[in-house]
Amino acid sequence: MKITALAIPLFAVWLLACEEPNEEQINTLGTDVRVEMKEYLNEQQRTLMFKFFTTRDFSCINHRISYAYQQQVDGITIALKKVEEPDACLKAMGPASAFVDIGSLNIGEYDFKLKIGEEITNSGKLVVSPDSYQLMLNGDAGMNLETVELQRVPKEALWGTVQFLSQRNDNFAKSFVAQLGKLGATEDKFSEGEYGFFQVDASGKIAQPTLEENPPFTFLLNYNGDQDDVVSLLSEINRNYGDDVAIRLNMANGDEFRSWDLNN
Repeated sequence: MKITALAIPLFAVWLLACEEPNEEQINTLGTDVRVEMKEYLNEQQRTLMFKFFTTRDFSCINHRISYAYQQQVDGITIALKKVEEPDACLKAMGPASAFVDIGSLNIGEYDFKLKIGEEITNSGKLVVSPDSYQLMLNGDAGMNLETVELQRVPKEALWGTVQFLSQRNDNFAKSFVAQLGKLGATEDKFSEGEYGFFQVDASGKIAQPTLEENPPFTFLLNYNGDQDDVVSLLSEINRNYGDDVAIRLNMANGDEFRSWDLNN
């Protein structure tokens, strides 16, 4: 009995030893890629775009990744084929890129395949909900997935930056946000995560940039009032402060307003 019991695990080890090791997939693209998702906003409909950037830099900033894209009712396949040299080189080091417009997707679950070069295929699911896009793959060969989950911008969101010519003035910026509040904007708590245009931290507030020497003040609100009132406020600030203060304001319907463009 002891001999038989010992023979079984030894036989299993022998079988494993006889199996040929899995052949490593070769990345014929010649470089890994960073994968990002971003939703583009429009009053009529929103569209999802996949952005691909090589981790390797090339001598022309306008190198492109050629690709094929196929979409069926329940599935999406993107094949990144090769890095192509441009006809006219823009001399600067940078990654090659590809931007694949998926279009507007219904709420649901989609089979997803990303092919990199001739041998690598990462498969999984793209889950589209009213609040987010979530990409779940069974492998990450040849890729760095930068955006696993992309939060969708709420329909009444209003966000932007207050940039100062010299030193940042948070008191002024908060005063501007208070004026937006008088127009009906509210400082609500948003879901934590990456939104493509901004990030929300664990407190439910927009993340403030910290790495720049003179970082802008960022804000995120809910607003369902009249856009003309917001434009009038920006125009007034531009008249009073000119180039000393630059305010960029974005709305969930895709509209963007910049104080320095409003001279009237």
